[in-house]
Amino acid sequence: MTLVQWASFNGLGSALCVSRYIFAQKLFTGPPSSEVVMKEESIPVAVIDDATLDQLYDFLESDQVDPEALDIIGLHGFMVALAVCPDPVPTGEWLPVAFNGMPKFSNSDSGAFDEETVIGWLESMLEHTRTVLYRGQTIELPFEPELEQDEVLDDSEISAWCAGFVEAVMMREEVWFGQHEQDAAELLLPFMAISCLFPDEELDDIVADLDTTNRLAAQLPEILVDLYLLFHAPAEKPSSFPGKGKGGSKGGAGKAASGKGGQGKNRRSGKRK
Repeated sequence: MTLVQWASFNGLGSALCVSRYIFAQKLFTGPPSSEVVMKEESIPVAVIDDATLDQLYDFLESDQVDPEALDIIGLHGFMVALAVCPDPVPTGEWLPVAFNGMPKFSNSDSGAFDEETVIGWLESMLEHTRTVLYRGQTIELPFEPELEQDEVLDDSEISAWCAGFVEAVMMREEVWFGQHEQDAAELLLPFMAISCLFPDEELDDIVADLDTTNRLAAQLPEILVDLYLLFHAPAEKPSSFPGKGKGGSKGGAGKAASGKGGQGKNRRSGKRK
């Protein structure tokens, strides 16, 4: 499905067109000087440790998983999108999408990868990602967020990560764009462009320049925070609470390049073929 078809299917054509314009204006001109606000730089937080990431890599490379499953970089992006999603997606729904069918889990006594262990790793990553983003902190991405001069975007880890992210978004596109259509479309535009999943000339133009692409990639962690808080920021509390018996509320709160055959533990990424 092309971006235009996807947008048309969800009634998003006008929102995406407006978002492209707004995003381009912000990217190339920056905010007016009067609107520049100094922000404390956030130290990226790892939402999954290297040891677990290595074990997931081994699982993906094993014969328990379909060769067309997301690779480790794409899976990371996929899980982050699930954490950001406005509504939780049941494990039984996202698991066969990420692994291109149900993995052949072993029993816990065989020494291979069992269902409880693998799902435990991924659900722990989901919860950690939600916690970090809810606090307004940026997450650490599992790749260098900068393309080299001779590196092709479509063959890069940056693109594979965004492709995994977008694949999870498409599982619930009506939810992502339901309540905050224009804001969501604007914030998701960099992920769509970098993913290289959509044969759309306007998206291709956004990432045609190396410097522009690298600026976009560097902004992804901050955009993730903005996306998460767009959907999950707590409601503001009233300035004063009503007295007893007046029924007042205290405010609420909302809740892949080289393919699987990467070399060794360098976790080189790849999109689905």
